[in-house]
Amino acid sequence: PGWLLSSAGRPYLDSILHKNQRRVFGLLERPALPPALTVPTVTYKLFLAGRSGVGKTALVAWLGGTPAPPAHHETLG
Repeated sequence: PGWLLSSAGRPYLDSILHKNQRRVFGLLERPALPPALTVPTVTYKLFLAGRSGVGKTALVAWLGGTPAPPAHHETLG
């Protein structure tokens, strides 16, 4: 349970801290790690389908860690 505080986990913890507080990441983001701490990355694609105005763009914005658009805007596909 205390792995991040161990000497092996400390570099990973340092990469996700900003001003000594944990940086908030979206589900599709990851921290920028130094080259010596590379971890395997899995690539994938998301396919979202739905009726107009149901929140597909807001969902993608939320997953990416960016604020959802404050107003409704029609997007293509």
